[in-house]
Amino acid sequence: MFVKKAQGRRGAKSWPVVVAMTLLLGGCADTNSSNLAAPANEGRASVSSDDHGSLLRMARAMRQAGDLISSIQIYRTVVATKSVTPEILVEYGDVLLESGSPDDAIDIYSQIDGKSPARLSALLGMTRAYINLGEPTKALDFVDKAQLLAPQDARVLVDRGVALDALKRHAEAQQSYRAVLAAAPRHVSARNDLALSLALTGQYDEALAIIAPLGRSASATPRVRENMALIYGLMGDTDHAAIVSRVDLDEKDTQANLAFLAAVRGTKR
Repeated sequence: MFVKKAQGRRGAKSWPVVVAMTLLLGGCADTNSSNLAAPANEGRASVSSDDHGSLLRMARAMRQAGDLISSIQIYRTVVATKSVTPEILVEYGDVLLESGSPDDAIDIYSQIDGKSPARLSALLGMTRAYINLGEPTKALDFVDKAQLLAPQDARVLVDRGVALDALKRHAEAQQSYRAVLAAAPRHVSARNDLALSLALTGQYDEALAIIAPLGRSASATPRVRENMALIYGLMGDTDHAAIVSRVDLDEKDTQANLAFLAAVRGTKR
């Protein structure tokens, strides 16, 4: 598996799960339930609005700082109160998903009523959770439901593309990403995922043309750089793959990635 550093937010991780699935390699994420989720109607306690707001600010600050365990513990306290909202449940589900607990995240997203304004975010959370679990067919089912609510939403179209890529329906995935870029040419996630999808179908020149400006940007994320390294590696340019990889990884991890990519190229001959 391509080495990645354990970091917080989506976008600070290495290449998406879709790559491993598409290349028929096993994932390395721990998807075992950690029993972090709290039932929606069990043991609800009263908390003042001031305390509620303070706890949420703390949970969000911990999440932003990358301390997901502390954030989860605080969200659990908030979720146990009577005043919890669907929007807060979505936040809690998102943190669980980021921490590597997709099963627990699904439990939380499932508690959100179908008529809630937060339903769209819950459906997208379910989509990402099932992608992480290696179940792209279920992921596509949920993102299709999300698309009925918001046909042109960029988040929906990008997540739908990821699910389609995981199902090896790359041409459809690329259409989904391009639909986002037609309206928002600078959309980073759509450009990043389109580049990766193109690389998976051997269209390396176009893939690099799309992702290279992102990777050279001062605001480039580790995820973008690692995908750029991946694309170089898939096309056999190990020198550039190593240069880009070393920005975020040490030499040992860089060499492990290069060995992985060499093995992948061998399986694709």
